[in-house]
Amino acid sequence: MTKCFFKKIAIYLMLIPFALQCYASEQLWLTLNSTDWQLSENIKTRSHAEFRFPEAEYNSYFRYSQKLYTKLGKKWTLGTHPTIEGSRSTSSSDYNNTYRIDLELNPAKFKLGSEGPTVAMRNRWEVRWKEGKGSETFNRIRQYTTMTWNLKTPHLKFYRVGNEVFYEVDKSMITMNRFYPIVLGVPFTEKFSTSFYYMYQRKRSGTTDNWSTSHILGTSIKF
Repeated sequence: MTKCFFKKIAIYLMLIPFALQCYASEQLWLTLNSTDWQLSENIKTRSHAEFRFPEAEYNSYFRYSQKLYTKLGKKWTLGTHPTIEGSRSTSSSDYNNTYRIDLELNPAKFKLGSEGPTVAMRNRWEVRWKEGKGSETFNRIRQYTTMTWNLKTPHLKFYRVGNEVFYEVDKSMITMNRFYPIVLGVPFTEKFSTSFYYMYQRKRSGTTDNWSTSHILGTSIKF
């Protein structure tokens, strides 16, 4: 088991440089999630962190949050997540911090047919306070939908596609879109799993009709 585990890690690490060249990736993203802690029958929590690297040894962004989920019957889940995030340019050593409260109301997952994918939807309202902006709040709505196919193979757990839309309430417009054409889940051990993904991001410049694009490779680890 141990030999097979490290063999998998070595294979995926060797694939990273090749993938970077194929997709001309501009960033690498790393997401860390703890296992869920059950606080009561209907309430659970987990810790979450994310780091983004536009360059191999430079971290331009971090985010920490403690996610709290409350089941509202069988069909809905309420999420409340206090969050802090920071970003900086490659020419700066200081982070500009943003403090957030994320509120989610998510329907239960459902399956499309007996052999079809499982559909999940995340509906989030973010209330943000930005460093240097005093008590002014910035509101943003995010809608993320995924379709997941379970794979009956020893090395791949699932294949997933997804799309997330960002709507800035204060600007009354969509300002960003993230499309995930490839998400692959890899089961290393019973308590340790990860997924690898390619994401294509489009981001609006201010309130103009100009959009910038980014190709991003990332991994999400749960332990």
